Order: sequence, then structure tokens, then C-alpha cells
Amino acid sequence: MKNTIPETIVVGHRNPDTDSVAAAYALAELKKLKGANRISAACAGLPGERTEYLFNRFNVQLPPCRNDIYPRVRDVMNPAPLSVRKGHSLIEAISMLEHNRIQRLPVVDAENRLYGMLSLFNLLGDMLQTAGQAADSSLTGRKVRSSLALIEEVLQGESLSMHNAEEVQDFEVYVAAMNIESFKEHIPRNNPHSLAIVVGDRADIHLMGINIGARVMIITGSRQIDDVVIQAALDRKVSIIKTPFDSATVIRRLKFSCPVELLSRQDTEMYDPDDCLCDIRRRVFSQRDDIFPVIGSDNRLLGTFSKSDLERENPFQLIMVDHNEFDQGIPGIEEVPVIEVVDHHRLSMPPTNMPIKITCDVVGSTCTLVAEMFINGGVDIPAPTAGILMGGIIADTLMLRSPTSTARDRLALEHLQNRAGVNAEELTGEIFKVGSLIARMSPKEVLVADKKDFNAGKINFSVAQVEEVSFEQFRTKRQELQAEALQLLEQEKLDFFGLLVTNVVRENSVLLAVGSREFLSMLPYRKLEENLYDLPGILSRKKQLLPQLLKVAGML
Repeated sequence: MKNTIPETIVVGHRNPDTDSVAAAYALAELKKLKGANRISAACAGLPGERTEYLFNRFNVQLPPCRNDIYPRVRDVMNPAPLSVRKGHSLIEAISMLEHNRIQRLPVVDAENRLYGMLSLFNLLGDMLQTAGQAADSSLTGRKVRSSLALIEEVLQGESLSMHNAEEVQDFEVYVAAMNIESFKEHIPRNNPHSLAIVVGDRADIHLMGINIGARVMIITGSRQIDDVVIQAALDRKVSIIKTPFDSATVIRRLKFSCPVELLSRQDTEMYDPDDCLCDIRRRVFSQRDDIFPVIGSDNRLLGTFSKSDLERENPFQLIMVDHNEFDQGIPGIEEVPVIEVVDHHRLSMPPTNMPIKITCDVVGSTCTLVAEMFINGGVDIPAPTAGILMGGIIADTLMLRSPTSTARDRLALEHLQNRAGVNAEELTGEIFKVGSLIARMSPKEVLVADKKDFNAGKINFSVAQVEEVSFEQFRTKRQELQAEALQLLEQEKLDFFGLLVTNVVRENSVLLAVGSREFLSMLPYRKLEENLYDLPGILSRKKQLLPQLLKVAGML
């Protein structure tokens, strides 16, 4: 059955950097240590090479990547639904519907492939058909399509003579409730192979049925049958089924002996487990039916869900780390309740329906805030988690060289060193020796790997940042990066796009900038050449570059 407790996903921003992934992982671990269930971290995109190195360095598995957080059919479906197998009787299926108080049941074959859906509403329609609406094929007509094996099962009978028990065919049912001469005139003689005679302990009718070659005689009330009659039936291949039920009950139950697939509907709405709930909601609620099958690519039944499943509590809830703006969040964030934010950026999140916990403070790294949560909560930080938090602080503060760094970042790093048993300076050297992102990635990947989008009035702009140990790789690929930046500018209809390339050894940066002539002309930086600016001492996109770009945007 479905788990009714929402799964909590701790996730950072799109195009995640090391601080974002490390903070998400460590915060999820903290909450697990404090007793939280169904909580896990995720990456809102592919992590960078340095992030991968950090997690491998401390033998910690990276959080799984998620392209979005949209709730899907698989998140609300019942993965072990009730179903009925083809070839089983209708009365068995109705019993399942009644016992489980549901209105619709999947009909499957031996390999669990969906054949159709059996619905109480459709059955009611069949039962209410009139003679002018082909009543012979309805549940109220004389004709019954079934097999002797199913008839015997439904009538709780005992076979005294049986021939071709599994053959499914049409039966014409007649009750021997009159004298034999009248009954002979009443029954059809042209197709005895379809004749089913319901009779009590009347030897004359028994012999007559055998003589005309009836397909089956159903003996009601468990009456005794003469051995001579049984032998004659065996010789003539006439089947005899003895049942404890009376004639009226036999007639009622016979109609429900048909194979369930005969009354199932194949023209049913089917859904894929990966269908987003927001995409199918309107279609689902426009249907008369309430329960819907979920089908795999091989048409196998994977589960079912109901309309009420779409109205229940969301299967996910989110904790946002290292960001609070939905535009920077994982796709689908607007569909999922946010219950907590841990961040060190400006606040720009939309209103929430319910109060949430927010930890947002002026520090250089989100990992510092998470480390403080461990310390202030009196929870010992496991050594691998301490190492992961160290890497996040080092990456986001450039080993405390960034102007965003604070005394709290330094104290947190010192505490984490002791817990991890690793020297911070040595770990810094390891992290920044990992291969150049510019050398490893395509120009487009470089521009979107750590891209942040901003809006200031009518001005839309984006800024990406990469940290390198030198500018050599940037100079080699500068023209390709600029050409890709111009394409990105046009595709996303931006007024400005900048790539901040930071030299972590020299502690300075250059800015590759494209955009409107007005925006570029107002940049307060020395132009090295066309579209390239010198930013000495600039290490922080958030604290040093962004305020200047917002100021420019505000003047346009």
C-alpha cells in the first residue's frame, strides 16, 4: 500500500555547487540522527567534478540527481492493487469488489498484463438491459456464456458426469418446472449442445435430457440420481452437475458464472507511472470512473490510483538549502510544500500557506549554518559528514579568502577539522587541484554549471561563476565561451549575461560579459578588451559582483 507519510527531500539550487550539495547531504544526516524518517538529500542537477571528488574523498555516496520534484503517478499509486485473473468467474470478482468496498477492478492475464477493467457501474447497466436491448446477452436474459468448470464452481456443485469442462460457450438455460410433454415443446431441439436444463429429482427429465443430447443437466437440492442415469450420461457425453441450491438460486448464480473478462471494458483510461499529477489531474476528474490502472511499457499492471489519491496530502515536502528563490529551485517546486529553508542569500521566496522554519544568516557558506545546527543541537558530527561540511565551506568561501567569509565560518571550519581529522589547508589544495571545469566541460556546460538568474524590474540577467587555479584555460576557450554566451543571451531573452572566472590562487577575477550596449557601458570595471573586464580582488558573485549589477539594472 501507499505510504501516507510525505517523503522529505532536502535539496539545493539548480546547477548545484559543492556548498549546495554538501549542505543538503549533511542536513539530511542531522535530521536522521535526530529521529526523522523518510528523509533524503538530492542534487537538483549533475554535481561538479570537485563535488564528486569531495564525496569520494570521504567515502560518502553522492545524493541522487533529480531533474524535478513534480509528484508523479508512481508516488500516489497503490503498487500492490487488487486484481482478478482472466478466466475466473464474475461472482468471484463481485465478491472482491463488495468485500473491499471498491467500484472498479483490473482484469489481468497470467503474466499480469492488463486485459480490461470491471466496473460495478457497467455491470449495473448490463443487468438493467431490456428485451429490446439484446436482453439474451445481458445478466437478466436466458443466455449464459460460461464453462462447465466455472458453473460447477459458482454453484458449489459436484460433477457426476463431465465432458469438456474448460470449454467456454453459450448456454440456453431452461428450468424443468412443467410436465415432461410441455417441457419437450418448450425447449429448442435444433441445438442441444447449448442446452442447460435445471431440474430436481425427476428421472423422466433426466432421461429426456440425455436422449436429446443436452450439454448439461444441473440437479438442484443435491437430489440423488440413479446410477443408470449417470452411466447413460457418461456414455452420451452429457454432463451432470449436482448443486445444493434450489432452482431460483441456480438461475441467479448462473449469470455470474461467466468469465470475468467478458464483462470487463477494454476502452479504459490508462496512465504511466511517470505521468505528472499536475498534467493528468483535469483528465482524471473529468472521468466517471474512480479507480485507474497504471501500466508499464509491456502493458503489465504496475498499480492503481483513485481520484481521492490525488486529493490527499502531497507525497513530498521540501527543505531548501543554499537558496530560497523558486526560480533557482528544482523544477516542480511550486507543486510541493516547502517546510524549511536554510540559506545565506537574500530573501526572495514567495509567500507560504503555512508557517515554516527559516534559518537565513550572514555567513559565507550554508555548510556553516548546518555545522552550527549540529553543534548547537548537541549532536556529534560523524567524521565523514564533518569532512563533507568542510569541503562546502572551503569551496564557497575560497578557504576563507572570499569577502563573504565571517568569523563563524572560521570557527565552524576549525571545529570540523577536529571532527574529520583532516587539515583544512590540505583539503583546500586537494579540492582546487581537481581538473579545470573550463578544460573539462563544453562551453555551454561551463556557462550553466553554476548559473544564477536575477530580475530587477524589467531587467533580466544571469551570472555564472567558475573557480580556476589560473586563467590559462579561460584564455584558450574565451572565444567559444563568448559565442555560447551570446546564444544563451538570445535564447533566454536576457538583458545581460556574465561569466565570472575567479583565480583562487591570485584572488582576483575577470568577467566575460555580453548584453545590451546600455548595460555594458555602465559596468564599473576596467575593460581589458571587448566584452572582458578586470575585477581585481573580486571573489564573491553574491557579495561583490551582484550588488553592482543590481545597481546598474536599477538605473536602466
